Amino acid sequence: MKSLQTIQKTFHVFRILAKIAMILSFVWAGLAGIGLLCGIAWYSGGSVIGANQQALLSLTLASSLKQMIGVLLSDMVFALTDGILFAFAFRYFKQEQADGTPFTGSGAEQIKRLGIRTIVLPLVAAILSAVFYEIFDLSQAIAADWDNLASISMGIVLILASLIFRYGAELEGKGARS
Repeated sequence: MKSLQTIQKTFHVFRILAKIAMILSFVWAGLAGIGLLCGIAWYSGGSVIGANQQALLSLTLASSLKQMIGVLLSDMVFALTDGILFAFAFRYFKQEQADGTPFTGSGAEQIKRLGIRTIVLPLVAAILSAVFYEIFDLSQAIAADWDNLASISMGIVLILASLIFRYGAELEGKGARS
């Protein structure tokens, strides 16, 4: 029983961390969106009160407004992807805390779906970013790191964990019937 309490405390900490990471990711996406709107206004010949065009260009490592828009679009896609994944993780940890154990069939299914999303969503974000970089004529020198090995590995680990959690749920089910 002490092991289950340790698991619950650990999952509670991960729930808090997932919520913080989710909020920070959505704030990052919002800031990129604001920068994107400023860039579009400047590109269209308008002005933005209180915003410095040169500062935003230097932060994005872009040499033109067109490139800055492409970089910020790409950043926003990656931030939204991260935020969505952290939201799903937070939802899983919240449900696990309510269930009191990770060894439930629904929890195992939820972690399996999270694993699949952890593989697929970053790949989709990288593809969209590559399209943005091509459309906005961005060089690979300012391209973000699109290495998805970590997300693919994490997705596989989550899928394997779901199998273990499902097996644990089956064992708990058998133990309850005996």
